[in-house]
Amino acid sequence: MLVFEHVSKVYGNGTKALDDVSLRIDDGEFVFIVGPSGAGKSTLIKLLMKEEEPTSGKIYVGDQDLSKLRHRDVPYLRRKMGVVFQDFRLINELNVYDNVAFAMNATNCSKRSIARRVPYVLRLMNLSEKAKVFPSELSGGEQQRVALSRALVNNPMMIVADEPTGNIDPRMSWEIMGLLNEINKRKTTVLVVTHEKSLVNALKKRVIYIEKGRVLSDRMEGQYSER
Repeated sequence: MLVFEHVSKVYGNGTKALDDVSLRIDDGEFVFIVGPSGAGKSTLIKLLMKEEEPTSGKIYVGDQDLSKLRHRDVPYLRRKMGVVFQDFRLINELNVYDNVAFAMNATNCSKRSIARRVPYVLRLMNLSEKAKVFPSELSGGEQQRVALSRALVNNPMMIVADEPTGNIDPRMSWEIMGLLNEINKRKTTVLVVTHEKSLVNALKKRVIYIEKGRVLSDRMEGQYSER
């Protein structure tokens, strides 16, 4: 469960990125966060990942009040969330297998666990044959599947995808969204920030529309619309 309670974020220059945002996302939901550039979507993700702190309000992940989370415990929070970025953020010097394993190494998983889990996730993402290939040898869609594999490998409670289709072609965009949908069917919460109206409208999931830092609409089986 994810809860924002009257959350605002004001930067030092006076810019109000979020303005009294309250929302709740239950376990197992698939939710789109949409809105124009500068609406506050990226700030919402940064607050959720505890990369930044809210000016006011409370954020809860499960029963954890993030304002009370110690700095040394932030990595454990992030283990609960697999994050997928628009720019993939793969390590060019590592092959596909090692890029995915890196996420498990970072959380001190055993070699035995890594050897069991990584091949399973690569099979799930149809990447088994690419295990020894380097990122530069992959298409944009394949790189995003590797990024998604890395996000999944620690079996997170939630996948947070920030513009996951921004750097791939339309066909691959549908494939990535299909994979996210399949992940959600396995009871993993999926939160997707996107500008892709056609994808949002076709999937008919919950849609939260943000503009100028405020939630203007929140609809189940919704579409990308301002109101």
